[in-house]
Amino acid sequence: MPLDPANEDVVVFSRFLYRAESLANQIRERTGHRATAVGQPDPAILAAFETVIIDMDTFESALELIRAVIARRPEAKVVILGIEESEDAVVRLAEAGASGYATEITSLESLIEIVRSVQNSQFSCPPNITYALYSHLARISGADRAARRTPALTIREQRVLDLLSQSLTNKEIAASLCISEYTAKNHVHRILKKLGWTSRSLAASSGMNRRPASVLARRRWQAS
Repeated sequence: MPLDPANEDVVVFSRFLYRAESLANQIRERTGHRATAVGQPDPAILAAFETVIIDMDTFESALELIRAVIARRPEAKVVILGIEESEDAVVRLAEAGASGYATEITSLESLIEIVRSVQNSQFSCPPNITYALYSHLARISGADRAARRTPALTIREQRVLDLLSQSLTNKEIAASLCISEYTAKNHVHRILKKLGWTSRSLAASSGMNRRPASVLARRRWQAS
C-alpha cells in the first residue's frame, strides 16, 4: 500500500550509510515511494525532503538534528529510529519538533505504518506516553496564561518588590537602593498597580516564605 500522499519524498539518514541505503531500498520496494539515503547529518540536505527518517546515533545529537531540520523546514515530518520509549524521551522529541518515533524493536512493517501516520498527522502513542504529552502541554499552557496575566516588571521594580515583600517601609527601600523616598514611593505605587494589588500588605504576604531570617529577626526585635 503506497504512502499518503503518493510519491512524497523521503530521506533516510544514518551515520552507517549501508543502514540508510538498506532502509531506503526497503521503503522503495514495499511502497513504490521515492526514498533517498544519506550518511551525513547535514540539516540543509535533510530539510529538502518532506519526510525525514533519522537513525539515532545519540539522543542529544538527534534532538539537535531535529531542531536544525525544523528550523529550515517547519512543515517537515521527522521520525526518529531507535529510541527508548520513555515519557521523558518522547516529550523531549516532541519539544524538538519530531512527528513520530520507532524503537529498536519496531519492525519494518510497523515503521512503514508510522511513516504513513505522521504524514497524515495521525501518529499514536501508548496511553502513558499520550498522558505525559498532554500533561506537558497543560503545564506549558498554564505557564503561558500566567505570563500573560502578570505584567512585566522592570529590573528596578523587581528589586523594589523583593524589598517590599520583606515588609520594608518606603524609607527603608529608598535607603537600600540609594534612591529618594519619593522615588521609592512611586515605584511601590506602580508595582501595586501593575500587579492589581490594593495594598502593600499583599506584597508582604507573598514574600513570607522567602523572607530572609535576618529580616524576620529584625522585625520581631522591632516589635518587642
